[in-house]
Amino acid sequence: MLTSTKLLLSIIVLALVYVIFKLRHWVYITKRLNELPGRKGYPLLGNMIDFLGSPEEVFPEIRKYIKEHIPHDVCMGWCFLVPLVGIYGPEDMEKFIGGVANSRKAFVYSTLAPWLGDGILLSSGEKWQKRRKMLTPTFHFSILQKFLKIFNKESKRFVEKLKKNTEEVTNISPFVSIYTLNSMCETSMGISLNETEGGEGYRSSVHDFGNIIFKRLSRPWLLFHFIYHFTNAYLKQKLTIKALHNFSRNIIETRKKDMEIDRTEKNRDSGKKRLALLDMLILAQKNGEDIDDEGIQEEVDTFMFEGHDTTAISISFTLMLLANNKHCQDKLYEEIISVFGDDDREPTHTDLQEMKYMERCIKESLRLYPSVPIVARMMDEDMTTRQGYFIPKGCVVAGMIYDMHRRADLYPEPDKFDPDRFLLENMSERHPFAYIPFSAGPRNCIGQKFAMMEMKCFLIEVIRNFMLEPIDTPDSIINLMDIVLRTKHPIRVIFTRRN
Repeated sequence: MLTSTKLLLSIIVLALVYVIFKLRHWVYITKRLNELPGRKGYPLLGNMIDFLGSPEEVFPEIRKYIKEHIPHDVCMGWCFLVPLVGIYGPEDMEKFIGGVANSRKAFVYSTLAPWLGDGILLSSGEKWQKRRKMLTPTFHFSILQKFLKIFNKESKRFVEKLKKNTEEVTNISPFVSIYTLNSMCETSMGISLNETEGGEGYRSSVHDFGNIIFKRLSRPWLLFHFIYHFTNAYLKQKLTIKALHNFSRNIIETRKKDMEIDRTEKNRDSGKKRLALLDMLILAQKNGEDIDDEGIQEEVDTFMFEGHDTTAISISFTLMLLANNKHCQDKLYEEIISVFGDDDREPTHTDLQEMKYMERCIKESLRLYPSVPIVARMMDEDMTTRQGYFIPKGCVVAGMIYDMHRRADLYPEPDKFDPDRFLLENMSERHPFAYIPFSAGPRNCIGQKFAMMEMKCFLIEVIRNFMLEPIDTPDSIINLMDIVLRTKHPIRVIFTRRN
């Protein structure tokens, strides 16, 4: 009995010591964080009252909050009792994401886990390092060249659809999304959605999941799983995830069987022979690398999510900007004619390399509208900013890419579309982390060359067939708060066929 009492007392003492230690640490963290620039919050609620509202109201409110503190390169606020730090200076951004530390994604990304699992986007540590090393060869120059055929085929298909619907098509979002989703399916899974049973259902499920995530992010209380699991959205998510996983799982199983037939029959001329991300992963598994069936599905699903939506958004904004800047559109058309003449042949890799002005147009579009406007991480170590502000480890820090890209001290007339910002002479003195549309550092976007190639093929085919006229303007676009940059209303452009 005495022994039990002593044991209980020991446990209580240890628990008290632990609580006191944590409390002292919390007081220290709070004191240091309150030294950072930011508005004074309310007890318990923090700054949440400032950011209550619809997604279209929250987005400009965050921009306003950051502009108030632009000279400091950093600001902070409280989401209930959770401290959130925002940084938007290139020197601090380099410290934040330029090294191997701070590689863990912030809690908000957990909303993607039901579909993506623990793939390269959401994993960290040793698993992430192994997967990154395994997947990097998929984007080798020689393989990207082979993907050109797919991009060209899908961009031509897009243009043919436009030609049939020119009089009625102004909302470009659905058309562009189909182009990027088809391209991603064929390059990542080796199948064409147009020729695959269930392809249209998969396309619909991808968009349904995006809408569900958007709903959660626009209602912060739904980020708490114990609340979310009692909502209708959660029930719909379960059905959507089941459809997404069943589709990719069936494709993986079919491809494994096809590769086995190819191996046993040594039939390398078979129509089943492909070179896609999925093939690479299956071969890695066969060669004994550390990836199982679940891991293969994680990466295929991750690339479908990352690759199609972000690229579709970038293309849509680029078309809108070109429609609103006719002199830039005309210059781009002249460049296309100088490379291709009247020949409607498919672009080669060499052609894409020659399209210098097109590359500048895409880069400027990505500056103004980065597909991923914020990257949020958990701080693994203490950090002192360029101006001497201290950010303790354990905090959630957000790299505010959208806001950094629109700093007037980095980009004069920051809201103006000016592709010549990316002439070499205009870039020479700019900090390398002042422009990071694909993030930067070890966890940068592994598929950025893939995305640039996909966008170039698309723009070549569209601009040489159509003149673009504006309906929406940059001032009329209403952006929404989300993991990826979205607009309240679809982006609209008028397509007029060239003679």
